[in-house]
Amino acid sequence: MHKHMIAIAGLAALAAASGVSAEEKTMNRSSNANSGADSLLAYAGRWDRDCKELPIKINFTRQPAHGTAWSVETDRVIPTSTPAMGDTGKCAGKSVKSKKIMYRSAPGFRGGDTVGYDSEGGGLVIHTTIAVTVQ
Repeated sequence: MHKHMIAIAGLAALAAASGVSAEEKTMNRSSNANSGADSLLAYAGRWDRDCKELPIKINFTRQPAHGTAWSVETDRVIPTSTPAMGDTGKCAGKSVKSKKIMYRSAPGFRGGDTVGYDSEGGGLVIHTTIAVTVQ
């Protein structure tokens, strides 16, 4: 596992012991979707230094104006790097429970939409905004 996830696990333990808030990050991403179809926008997941999944909670902070967004629990193979944390080290290739962030536009809608959500787990809150281009 890479050094950032180890540091986050340590921060989570320290935060729990001291009552300090979790570490926070902000991410801005973009994604494409087909009009009226279920589309995968992103994955959200956490794991510890032993590559064991950690519980994660998704809270939508901005539902799209021209559709709907939701999360679904799924098994996911940890990639070699993630947008939020970079290199995943020895955990790359291991399978963990994660959340898929899904989107579906209103039928016939084409254009731009925006989804916002917070993913919380493992002592880290990531505030994510996704600009969706619907074709």
